[in-house]
Amino acid sequence: MKSDSLLTFIIFSNMRMNLMFQLENPMSLTEIKECFDVTSPNVVPRIKELEKRNLIYKDYNKYKLTSMGNIMSKKLQTMVRLSSIIEEYGFFFNEHDIRPIPADLLIRIDELRNCKLNINSKEDITAAYMEVLDNISKSSSVMGISSIFDSYYPEFFLSIAQRGDPISIILTDYVYRKVVENYDESLQKYLKYDNARMYVIEDVKLAFVVTNTFLSISFYYKNGSYDISTNLINFEKPAIKWGEELFQYYKQKSKEIIK
Repeated sequence: MKSDSLLTFIIFSNMRMNLMFQLENPMSLTEIKECFDVTSPNVVPRIKELEKRNLIYKDYNKYKLTSMGNIMSKKLQTMVRLSSIIEEYGFFFNEHDIRPIPADLLIRIDELRNCKLNINSKEDITAAYMEVLDNISKSSSVMGISSIFDSYYPEFFLSIAQRGDPISIILTDYVYRKVVENYDESLQKYLKYDNARMYVIEDVKLAFVVTNTFLSISFYYKNGSYDISTNLINFEKPAIKWGEELFQYYKQKSKEIIK
């Protein structure tokens, strides 16, 4: 990449980059100075540089992004978000198997920015697990994939169905067989509710739940073992939407269990 490229020109100046971000909403020079708490000599040269590069323009007394400036701003914001999540959780994604995330969602991993890493402690080996269950209990809609068997799940998810909230669960073949063998009565009760759906998928090395309030996702290690002690949790709308799309991706690959 040439040192004088447009990308280099923008990212090597926090003022230029932040100006582009702020000008997604047109601003006057006075508003710009107030926003950045700077004087004209500090900001006017940067404005002129962006104008010269056809990224912003002046319309009457307001500075605005050009069409290409608007595209560049959105792409830069994606890079900033991606940089943030890599700096914070790059180690986590690198040590886990993230191949189950489809390519179109993987390149949007920046939408999980501002997530929190839940880790069990020596003092409380179920802390991360219990926080997820607590948040599910407070939600009014639930979708998720379970690739591991837990004897607590059948009655827990049945209770959600019984209170009338929409719930859709995808189980792997192995987990579904375990449920049928040991909790068929709870399964049949669950399937009788119109608001409850159950799907089966051959196999997936992933476990997650997305509700109207949060997303929680757990991965397998690269050696194939499930990480029982850690999950990522996020309460922001972009992450919830991302999680809903991930569920729909696997739902299309699953077979619905009909009562």
